[in-house]
Amino acid sequence: MKRGLFTELKRRNVLRAATFYAASAWLLVQIVTQVGPVFDLPPATQRWIIVAALIGFPFAMAFSWFYEWTPQGIQLESEVSQDASIARETGKKLDRWIITVLSLAVVLLLADRFVPHREPAAVAVQTPGKSIAVLPFENLSDDKGNAYFSDGITEEILDALAKIPNLKVAARSSAFQFRSGKQDLRKAGLTLGVANILEGGVQKAGDQVRINVQLVDAQSGLQLWSQKYDRKLDNVFAVEDDISKSIATQLRVQLTGGGGQPLVSGGTNNTAAHELYLRGLPLIAARGPKLRDAAADFQQAVALDPDYAQAWAALAETQMLLPHYFLESQDTAFPAGEAAARRALALDPDTAAAHAALGMLYRIQWKWAEADSAFQRAVKLAPGDAEVADQYGQFLLAEGRLPASLAEIERAQKLDPLSGIIAVTRINVLTALHRFGDADAQTRSMIEGHPDYALGQYLAADVAVLRRDFPDAKIRFEAGAKLTGESPNIYLQLVDAVADPAKRADAVRAVLAATDDPHQRLTEPARIKWLMLLDAHDDALAALQRIEHDIMFGQDNVWQPAFDPVRGDPRFKAALTRMGLALTADTGAAP
Repeated sequence: MKRGLFTELKRRNVLRAATFYAASAWLLVQIVTQVGPVFDLPPATQRWIIVAALIGFPFAMAFSWFYEWTPQGIQLESEVSQDASIARETGKKLDRWIITVLSLAVVLLLADRFVPHREPAAVAVQTPGKSIAVLPFENLSDDKGNAYFSDGITEEILDALAKIPNLKVAARSSAFQFRSGKQDLRKAGLTLGVANILEGGVQKAGDQVRINVQLVDAQSGLQLWSQKYDRKLDNVFAVEDDISKSIATQLRVQLTGGGGQPLVSGGTNNTAAHELYLRGLPLIAARGPKLRDAAADFQQAVALDPDYAQAWAALAETQMLLPHYFLESQDTAFPAGEAAARRALALDPDTAAAHAALGMLYRIQWKWAEADSAFQRAVKLAPGDAEVADQYGQFLLAEGRLPASLAEIERAQKLDPLSGIIAVTRINVLTALHRFGDADAQTRSMIEGHPDYALGQYLAADVAVLRRDFPDAKIRFEAGAKLTGESPNIYLQLVDAVADPAKRADAVRAVLAATDDPHQRLTEPARIKWLMLLDAHDDALAALQRIEHDIMFGQDNVWQPAFDPVRGDPRFKAALTRMGLALTADTGAAP
């Protein structure tokens, strides 16, 4: 019986058909896995092609058992007489096709294994010699609660160095992930893209402070310079300025305005106000609910010393950020922030953070020319400040100047390579430029470095929707909702509706019925975006006509791909005109 079955399988060419199918499936897998990424083929599509090939195998075998190729076409094998059968000739043809397909598959396999692949240009980035990271100084005080003081001293030196043109200074949020002491300085230098590292320690006792610093070559680990300072607290600004200028001398960097001009300005003689200012600085960087504590510290600092320009500027920046985290109404936060920024500039017109705070306000108010002027002034005063560069990049994106925005945000990313919020801005620019493959690569890198970053998960979901990878979008929305304590149901419903037009009517009703609860991600701009994705263009355009100066009108702005179907609609153009924007974005493409 076994021999008879085997003989029949050979006669009907079932074995050859199985070999041909397996070889063809292998060739298809090679093509999909090697060529698919080049054309931004979504991973889910690649998986389904492979699964479909596996599912098709038993059907192909059944077909080859029951049917036979004849000169008259495909016929049931039982209806073909032995004299009319050409199964032997068909078998010989299958043999030739099997050899051809296997040869192609082997060629592709060898090409993938042995042909050198060109690595992305980012891998070959050279570290500039005039570059530095200031690692957080170690708190050597007996009171371990003074850690904020040593961190604050570090940040003031970092800010002073960021004012020096042609000196790359790694931003705080990246540099502070490497605590001084037992860190691998070579790894820190490679990660941060700098050639030099400043580390040290701060010891505070009463009204005395001792600061130890050393400048180290990140590649060799050799000490380039070191110094110890013992001063009274009311003279700490002079120490910070001395350290910054000594570093500039060691790195042979030209200072602005001559060597006599102080890099550390806007200080105070009130030690209590200074300590409050230092306490608030790391709270700004932490973002979220800690912004309230930062605002309280800065308010106390300026109450103790009303002429403390840096504290006024930090208060202005904090006030501008509070509404973005649903911590205060923009109706109260923005006027307070503007007043603080103008107070800082009245005391010291060269306070970069105050100019940046005004730029943030003008962007929300759609005062594009004023915002551009404020940001350019801030960038000129602090060319190495990644926060300023990121905010300027966000402004350029909102205005529709996409190539300029990408250049600025990539400059910010070089200064602060580990920043999650800078990565978010870059993703938004890439999607506006329809570079979905690059946006997806950035989201994966961001999530790998910041797996608990909720905004990153939500944005990764948005990118997956644009790439039509709906299973991945659901996974990302669920991860983001879990981190924020929200229910993912509304997002899952919307993703399903984008994928299936039959479900869109119910989804549109759900979007229109969504509340303004700040704990829901369906803010007004987000609702407009989803209405566009669900093809509810009339509802979306009506809402767009009503939108005011909304702080959340950022990643869901009018230059995103969701608005592509209505770019020629008069209602859309009217909305752009009302916002003071150009009717088309600058994409850098040839006219």
